[in-house]
Amino acid sequence: MGFKFEHQEKNGQWQRVSLMAVAACFLFGAASCNRVGERTKDVIDAISIQNLSNGQTLLRNEESDVQLTLPEGWVDVQNLRPDADLYVAREDRTMYVLVLADPKRSEIGTFSLTNNAIQYLSFLDRGLTQEQPETATNVTSLNGLDAVQYEVRGNIDNVPVVYLHTTVEGETNYYQVVAWTTAADYANARGELQDVIESFRGT
Repeated sequence: MGFKFEHQEKNGQWQRVSLMAVAACFLFGAASCNRVGERTKDVIDAISIQNLSNGQTLLRNEESDVQLTLPEGWVDVQNLRPDADLYVAREDRTMYVLVLADPKRSEIGTFSLTNNAIQYLSFLDRGLTQEQPETATNVTSLNGLDAVQYEVRGNIDNVPVVYLHTTVEGETNYYQVVAWTTAADYANARGELQDVIESFRGT
């Protein structure tokens, strides 16, 4: 990548960040119904970024009408997964949040919110080793939309990770709002990850 590190510890940290960055590419691929083939550069170009006066950033996908409000230090990393509706990170603290929208008119439209969450979680579980039983959190809505959220723990290439997977039911779409970090960073990162999740807006 063109970077040189003086200490092996820094190199290990970079490898960890790279691993976390690409994790979404295989963990959510099946759940998104071959979205790569459907997505085009036009969709990526639909993403707008607005710097707010309080130092936060408003990121919106005009095509799918979803948005996140990002604290300072968070950036758009859409290039890592162009088929995602939104993909953001605070890479210096190994924190990531991904948004995927699935139209209800697709095959998932026959499932309830709870059943869709179970389907989505099954795809996530397949990408993890030493996966532990998911734990439901107390999240039941995101900005007026019904939601269910689970904490999921497991390993990616022997790195322990923790996911907060939220399924949201909109009027015409089901949404996955998925946050993750390493298990070692989770205790300190959870509050900020949840803030980004709770900033989600969809229709």
